[in-house]
Amino acid sequence: MSFSGVLKHCPLRWRLLGVLVDRLPTRDNLEKREIDFDNNICVMCGEEEEKGNHVFFKCKVAWRVWCMCNAWIGVITTFHWDARVNFESFKLGWATPKINRMWGCMWIAVVGEIWEKRNQVIFKNDRVYCVEIFTLVQLKAWTWISSQEYSVAITYPQWCMDHKECLRSMSK
Repeated sequence: MSFSGVLKHCPLRWRLLGVLVDRLPTRDNLEKREIDFDNNICVMCGEEEEKGNHVFFKCKVAWRVWCMCNAWIGVITTFHWDARVNFESFKLGWATPKINRMWGCMWIAVVGEIWEKRNQVIFKNDRVYCVEIFTLVQLKAWTWISSQEYSVAITYPQWCMDHKECLRSMSK
């Protein structure tokens, strides 16, 4: 899957690029800019230092969201902790290149919702619920994908129940 293909079709391109080059303001990156914190621990899991790859892939909260995504699409895969490798491996084996470009929006939705929840925990003292994050991922991806120029009339419940058929119908 090419980055440029997904970038062309998904909003929040900056987030994809920020994750891939580790430029988002994680506590680790802010410390490198000499911004100090009482602690550098991940606010999502409370177990490890907050670094980009941890927040999005190694954190037990993020890992559970990725597992929910894989269970939903019906695949078993290993998770890479490197953002670029993780993104490149986020493909549907049965799908055409066009469908996989659309499916790349799902990857952006996952990292976007993880980042959003992390910020809500920090700035609004919110609580973390993996199912909530995953449900918002499904909604965001459906909204983005169904609004593209190749859209067809699919409902959110159809997307949640049979995403494969929805992707196939949108790629025609």
